[in-house]
Amino acid sequence: MNMKNKFILYLLFSLNVLIWGSSWASVKFLLESFRDEFGSVNPFQIAGMRYILAGTLILPVALRHLKKYSLTRQDIKSIVLYGLFLIAFSNALVFWSQLHLPSSLCSIIFSLYPVMILFLSIIYVREERPNALKVMGTLVSFIGIVVLFFDPVILNQKISTLAFFTMVLSVLFAAFPSVLIRKNSIHLSVFVLNSFGMLIGGFTLLGSSLAFEAPLHFPTNIEFWAVLLYLAVFASCYTLITYFWLMRYVQLTKLALSAYLTPLVSLIIGVLFYQEVLNIQSYAGMILIFTGIFLIDYLKYRRLIYGPNH
Repeated sequence: MNMKNKFILYLLFSLNVLIWGSSWASVKFLLESFRDEFGSVNPFQIAGMRYILAGTLILPVALRHLKKYSLTRQDIKSIVLYGLFLIAFSNALVFWSQLHLPSSLCSIIFSLYPVMILFLSIIYVREERPNALKVMGTLVSFIGIVVLFFDPVILNQKISTLAFFTMVLSVLFAAFPSVLIRKNSIHLSVFVLNSFGMLIGGFTLLGSSLAFEAPLHFPTNIEFWAVLLYLAVFASCYTLITYFWLMRYVQLTKLALSAYLTPLVSLIIGVLFYQEVLNIQSYAGMILIFTGIFLIDYLKYRRLIYGPNH
């Protein structure tokens, strides 16, 4: 591969990390912009609009993929679970939690995603066998979460304590369908899964907004719609397509760096644009979580770098 192609690959990877990292602050902007205009905020409505728009944008591609094969009952079940758990339930908790926690802290907590994947894979996917490093990595990551939780800023505010737990629960909801899909529907087109999953999740969120939130409001602020479009087009569609394309050309060990880099980007953006300040305890928790993720994937990194016999 020549230098020009390598530069393009690393540029696309860097853009993905920047977009994922900026998405947390973008959600915070949408919530605050909505509240500034209407005096209250509908997190379920905002999340629903994002995913209905994103799912609609990639629907034509998904329909073309559907012509190549028929969906089984298990595939349909996987899409529904993906839409309900990862898109609807997880994002409902993420958007609500960001009303009460710094966006950068939410991003750090969500970096537990690969740890939750391992934990659930051991339970549901028989071939996933725990070893000493994976067990140690899982324990270290959860110690990191405990350290984050006992931050006095969170403990002194009941609503922040609840938001912390809902944010952790959102990671579990996001990981659950991913494990089931890996077990039962690994062949499923990523476009079919995401388009229909986003639409199912998006309309579920919108229905939840009608049931539990104030009447639906549609902001007149053009900046709100610009950021919502950014999240739908780039953070939901572009990063999805680019990530799976990069998997063909970039080592998984390098792509896995996004688990560490995304929260760091989110942290920098939160400090620069929202004056979010995390204390030393939050940084210690973040380091413990990252260390745990590294330990879980250490043997995979080693095999990819040095070969299967190491």
